[in-house]
Amino acid sequence: MRPLPPELAKIAREELNETPERVQQDLVILRTWIYQQRYLHARTSTDFLIAFLRRCRYSLEQTKKRIDDFFTFHTRFPEIVSNRRVTEKILTINRLGLQYFPEFPRCSDHAAIMITRVGCCPKRYHMREVMAYTSMAMELIALENDNAAVVGVVQIFDLSDLDVEHAAQLDGGLFRKWWYWMSECSPLRINVTYCLNAPKELQSWLGVLRALRVKMGSNSPMFIVKSLEELYQYIPQKCLPEEYGGTNGHLHECVSYMEDLLKSYRDYFEDEVNYGTIEQLRHGEIMPYEAEFGAEGSFRQLIVD
Repeated sequence: MRPLPPELAKIAREELNETPERVQQDLVILRTWIYQQRYLHARTSTDFLIAFLRRCRYSLEQTKKRIDDFFTFHTRFPEIVSNRRVTEKILTINRLGLQYFPEFPRCSDHAAIMITRVGCCPKRYHMREVMAYTSMAMELIALENDNAAVVGVVQIFDLSDLDVEHAAQLDGGLFRKWWYWMSECSPLRINVTYCLNAPKELQSWLGVLRALRVKMGSNSPMFIVKSLEELYQYIPQKCLPEEYGGTNGHLHECVSYMEDLLKSYRDYFEDEVNYGTIEQLRHGEIMPYEAEFGAEGSFRQLIVD
């Protein structure tokens, strides 16, 4: 377990209930629980489990549920998180500049920054491929970026160059499943989303997404900002990359950082075939997603924490 800088250690202790004495005990409890679940094949590495403990503010029951949901989702909905391997296609999507994680400085509350630019991805890549890459990047940031794991992420959703045809791929069913993964399964917490540079023809689409998030009980607010100057009211200008008027490095540096990170985790994702759930072995409870999406995966109801 990496030691945290003093300011992050203070936040982890006061807001996440993280104490060095308790961490080792919680890891033993989680590993024992995972080994006892015959249907569940889950990772048990220290960094992986701590990322989930921090996401759940060290509630063991919530952590167990999120880990269960994480691996069950990968088994039940491979169309959302399929092809999670470090292939040349994934590296190419990264080089397009779909997702940026500037390193320094942090937001004023120590949260990490995530800039998502879906419009830069050509139409030859389907949104499902975009989601596979994004889920990989978010998981690695939860494992590697202590600010993101402890405080969470502030997302800038830059809609420049996103057209109606590409947005239409994100239909209601696909979006509901993807949002469920982000809110109920991912080890990374998104604190707030700011939508920037939204074309007029996509305003109604954004309204639908916001309505769905509200319907699904999201407590992560989403704001539409009309300009960089308005964005600076929420995120200090200096924290943004130079392409967004700040002094926090360049976007190409973020792409290089993520490419190096992906390559260093190549074996990690190759090993993913060994994890998931065997639903036939699950006893004594309703299978996750059966109630939410139905036996065939159609959406019914979501209750989001």
